Amino acid sequence: MLQNKIFFSVIAFLILISSIILIGYLTPDYHPNGGLRLKLSKSEINVASESFVKSFKPELVNKIKVISFESNPPILRWLRNTYILDEANKKIREQKLSYFWSVKFLTDSDSNVVITGDQQRNVNSSTIAELKLSQDGTVIGYSETFNENKVTNYLNPDSAKIYLEQFINKISGYVSFTKDSLEILKQNNLFVLDKIEEIEKPERKDYKFIWRGTDESGRLVYLKASLIGDKFKSFEITLPIPEEYNKSESSVYEIITVIFLFFFSLIMTIVVGLRRIKSYEIGYKNAVGLGLIVFILFVFSQLLALNFEFKLDFFVGIIFGGVFISLAAIALWAVGETYLREVWNDKFSAFDLLRNKYFSHSVVGKTIMVSITAGLFLTTLYLVVIKLISEYFNINFIGKSFVSANHITTDHPIIYLLSSSFSSYLFLILPLIFFISGSLKRLVNDRLTFIILNALAYTILIYMFIEPIQASLILSFTISLTLSFLIYEFDIITVILSFILFNFYLNIVEFNFIANNAYSSIWNVTLISSGIFIALGFITIFTKDKEIDINSLAPNYLENITERQRLKKELEVARIVQMSFLPKQNPKIRDVQIASVCIPAFEVGGDYYDFIQLSENKIGITIGDVSGKGTQAAFYMTLAKGFLKAIAKNFDSPSEVLSRMNELFYENVERGRFISMIYAVLDIENKTMKIARAGHNPVLISKHSSDITLVTPKGLALGLEKGIIFNQVISQETIKLEKGSIFIFYTDGFTEAANNKGEEFGLDRIKQILEKNSFESANKLLEILQNEIKKFIGKTQQHDDMTMIIVKIM
Repeated sequence: MLQNKIFFSVIAFLILISSIILIGYLTPDYHPNGGLRLKLSKSEINVASESFVKSFKPELVNKIKVISFESNPPILRWLRNTYILDEANKKIREQKLSYFWSVKFLTDSDSNVVITGDQQRNVNSSTIAELKLSQDGTVIGYSETFNENKVTNYLNPDSAKIYLEQFINKISGYVSFTKDSLEILKQNNLFVLDKIEEIEKPERKDYKFIWRGTDESGRLVYLKASLIGDKFKSFEITLPIPEEYNKSESSVYEIITVIFLFFFSLIMTIVVGLRRIKSYEIGYKNAVGLGLIVFILFVFSQLLALNFEFKLDFFVGIIFGGVFISLAAIALWAVGETYLREVWNDKFSAFDLLRNKYFSHSVVGKTIMVSITAGLFLTTLYLVVIKLISEYFNINFIGKSFVSANHITTDHPIIYLLSSSFSSYLFLILPLIFFISGSLKRLVNDRLTFIILNALAYTILIYMFIEPIQASLILSFTISLTLSFLIYEFDIITVILSFILFNFYLNIVEFNFIANNAYSSIWNVTLISSGIFIALGFITIFTKDKEIDINSLAPNYLENITERQRLKKELEVARIVQMSFLPKQNPKIRDVQIASVCIPAFEVGGDYYDFIQLSENKIGITIGDVSGKGTQAAFYMTLAKGFLKAIAKNFDSPSEVLSRMNELFYENVERGRFISMIYAVLDIENKTMKIARAGHNPVLISKHSSDITLVTPKGLALGLEKGIIFNQVISQETIKLEKGSIFIFYTDGFTEAANNKGEEFGLDRIKQILEKNSFESANKLLEILQNEIKKFIGKTQQHDDMTMIIVKIM
């Protein structure tokens, strides 16, 4: 045991160190946000914006500011589709426009601040000015919002051009203008006029100007500015991008997978939940605890994104959003837990230990170590695969997580990323584990088969937000394969934490390469914190555990599941016993066709039939139905078979055989148990069929297609009475065999088979089928009867065995 723990710890340590080294090597060239180069922090941008407004717009000094860090998706798409990924990231870092700081100045009555789906504040309706700064603090755009209807004065084109050039030169501090188009090739940030657009208004003229020039890297850029009458409206430096990259289109594959996973989870939650609630096989205590955690983390992450800038309207929105997702988490966990525990309860070992406050158990320590190690390993795997596939595809990242940069603008990025990753990605991994893996586990026991099939299922549903779709599927399969291995080898908490930490590490690693001292330490703090938790896990692994049965820590409702499983297993055993004692094949006897079937029901009903070879030309035929269900019925059926085998060869009379069986059955079974039975002796040499009946369904006989009769000799069921009355009542009939005669022995499973309206198939329908098909062989006739029964009952569940023997005289 100690050697295993040492070996496990060494492997985990090697994976951990290798992952950290590879992450450092592969980023930033292959990271989705590898183009980041933040030379100024948020606080420094705040200072720069204050300096700007003091110099050029003093009226904005006391206005409310909202600072955000944003990306320019069209530029990113263009560069990544033009160059291989590492080269594209270098190009992105060389120019100023892919990522930028946005400083919005709001009206004093800022009442329109709300929370949107991507966690960005919608402040357009209250913005009076916006300043755009590059990652190094250079002004790359500025715009003002005002009531344009009040502007009536305007300038002529030349005056407008001079005014704008002077204004832009002043506020930017680095942009200058020339009339010589050749000069722009020799000097960066020098622009020459390219186009003027005059817009006629009833009382004024507005202008849109475009200048062209080059940036620091020598790349062609445009400077676009607009003038409303004689009042400055906006200017911005842009890259000339092909039109197709300006169109932001949602991935159809993403939409399909999201919709499918949502409805699949909803349907499974409702269907499984309703069934388990009725059976008292569901618990809410754990689910409510998880829902509370989700609520707290969601609200906390939203407030962190806003740096706790409290506004009543969006705070109410956050609360409502938190309540909604916490209720979803409660329903998902409550139903999913019971669904997975039924087939894989040991996957909750760490969860049950933590729930019962066994924090120092080695299983908990192992979970901590594996979760952090696997989270870093998945991050490394992600970057390695991205590097490999970028040699064959132009990789483009399209997910909101690669566009939004709340973790950069928040004051507490580590806490924000942890809380937002947990509240977001929990809803992706839980349905996959509970319903996909849980369903596969019901079907597949082989380890390798399960891992491969589970990985394929995950691949389809885990969209990696990468274009083209082929690259996304390759990456998704690699990640899914690792997750499937973790699911099979470790517990559910390990898989959940590994997936959440993977997304956390993938975002937090950005701080390792964005070239700003205020941010670079965040990655180091993350690694140190992770190291501390791993050390605690390591210590816990090697701490002697208290003696405890982990299975005993499972929720109480699991007892109901266990009882149902026990009953199900009992039915399976009974079914095996029942089927093993039925004839493997029909007897072959001259001038006679024999066909037989026993269609087992959901519940074991104890139907029994058999053939006993009495001599070369004589066989015994029996059919019976044991009272009760389950293993007891199967046991009594076995007992009846043994009694019949022992008695039948010693007596030629069917009624005598049943009388002897009744005595033995009455002596050996508890009162209230009985078996209905027919025993017949088919004698080919004497061309007779002797039939005795112990309370069973009558035998159906067809001598001609229109001549169908019932043979109903008197008799009580076996085991109801000691023997005196039974022997007085029992009788037998002898039927003369004729060519073409058909004998049908059956149990009430056939006649009482019901459809969804509650109607029974009945004996009359069997007679009608026999009349129409009496010319058919025994096997064909049996096949026709079975097909008609199936059509009649449809999808209605069969609750009793259906057994039948057809004997046709040739």
